[in-house]
Amino acid sequence: MPKKTSASEDTFVALARVALLEVTGADTFVDTPAVTHEGESVTVAYPSAQPGYPGWAWTVSVSNVSGVDPSVLEVGLLPGESSLVAPDWVPWADRLEEYLLHEKELKDQAEADDDEDDDDALDLDDDVDGVDIDELDLDLDPTPLEVPEEPDDLFDHVELDEPDPLDP
Repeated sequence: MPKKTSASEDTFVALARVALLEVTGADTFVDTPAVTHEGESVTVAYPSAQPGYPGWAWTVSVSNVSGVDPSVLEVGLLPGESSLVAPDWVPWADRLEEYLLHEKELKDQAEADDDEDDDDALDLDDDVDGVDIDELDLDLDPTPLEVPEEPDDLFDHVELDEPDPLDP
């Protein structure tokens, strides 16, 4: 059975719901808020119902000063303990330094691999498969290409429906 809230909590919840509906639709949150009193403010948290935000909550901070009508201080969508959040921000200079160190490591490794490959290199010349292509007596001369006498022979067969305005 849900806990019965006091009249002042009902006021905070009602004010928070109105403020939240100005920011987002009623289908984006679950209408069972958690109310937390923190000194002269009250935080009303509505669990998010959005598919991409499991564990997040819409929070509305409301003032709770004695003798003054409550007012909305802040509305926001905040992650919970199990929420998926972006990783911590890393300054560009730090990311660049890591990148340059990684590039240097790769270059050093490639140079080391090249040194090893030079020792094991085979002299293949033209005979990769054991047969020297120059020793074969094959007639491999390509047939000469047929070049049209006039450069526009290719388009002589095309008939245009309308006369060409550039060719009188």
